[in-house]
Amino acid sequence: MADARPVGVAEEWGYLDGGVLRPARTGAVCITCQHFRYEVGSQCVTVLTCPIHQGLIPQGEHLTKRCRQWMARRELAVGWCPEVG
Repeated sequence: MADARPVGVAEEWGYLDGGVLRPARTGAVCITCQHFRYEVGSQCVTVLTCPIHQGLIPQGEHLTKRCRQWMARRELAVGWCPEVG
């Protein structure tokens, strides 16, 4: 199934407001979230995105912060290849 989102849209999003991301003291941070995505922008720079908030995550914030919609990655619950088991 192809992604319906047009190429380059994520680069046009603004950065998330300060109130969206909050400090996390556990491993429940953006990079461990089911919704976290990263893409390579038109200038070959990695762009960290949150499709739930349709916003960019500032570099480094994905390692120490999270939002209220944080959700554990599905791979942790069902494994990397559940159809084989």
